[in-house]
Formats: sequence, C-alpha cells, structure tokens
Amino acid sequence: MALALVQRAEKTCPKCEVVKSLDEFTIRQSGARTGQAVAHCKTCVTTAHVDRRKNDPTIYRRIEWPSKLKRLYGITVDDYYAMLEQQGGGCAICEAKIPGMRHYKRNGRIEMFHVDHCHSTGKVRGLLCGACNRAIGYLRDDPILALRVSQYLIA
Repeated sequence: MALALVQRAEKTCPKCEVVKSLDEFTIRQSGARTGQAVAHCKTCVTTAHVDRRKNDPTIYRRIEWPSKLKRLYGITVDDYYAMLEQQGGGCAICEAKIPGMRHYKRNGRIEMFHVDHCHSTGKVRGLLCGACNRAIGYLRDDPILALRVSQYLIA
C-alpha cells in the first residue's frame, strides 16, 4: 500500500516562529515551486519591506521601480526617460511637466509619470500625468467613449 502525501494546512514562519494557517503565506504563482507557500508569512514580509524602506528611502527608485518597469511593461529606466524626452518632457496627452495633479511630491517621494499601456496587448503607449491616466481609466480605454466625451465638451 502506497503512502499518500498530505499537504499540511499550517506552516511555521521561520522569522516570527509562529505556526500559522497557509492563508497567511503567499503562494508561489510560477517557477519550479508553483503552488507552494513562500518561507515567511505575509506579516513578516510586510514588516521587513517597511523597515527596508525606512532604513533606505532610495530603495524604490534604485531597485523596486526599475524592476517594476521591466516586470510590468517590459521597459528599462533608459526606455522610460527616452520616452519622456520624446514626449517633450511631459504628459503625452496634456503635456503637463509635473506628473501629479496638485503636488510634485507624494509621501515624501517625487512622483513619476504613469506608464500607459494597452491592457489587452500589453503594448506601452506613452507616459501620462496622474489626471490623464485616471481619465483614460475612467473611460475604460474605450476610444468611442472618449470621442463621445470630446463631442460632449465641444457642444
């Protein structure tokens, strides 16, 4: 008779040394260990992340932002700045030179222009200020709806 492998519904976090439900751990979505829980619980990971940001305020711009650009949009920091220069240093729609609506800094960090992309193809369209990025989101990326708004504003 073969032994069946039983997956435990609990796990001990090596950082806080508390036995927790698997719901309190992130489950890997890709790679060789897809479906398995990561080593540390979500609480410990969040605490470490907050501490790391507190101890090194430059970590977002140096490490997290370049990684986010590559992971989400397939572009590098150099690509981002080349695109911004090609757009004249501002928003691709309204040409604003400041990325935020009323403020340049948010939570002590200088805001960046949003990378606008087609949600169905993933293709990057340009860099937008916060207001234009939200407007496109509210219009659900629908050019017909955007045209209707334009016609409404002209009337």
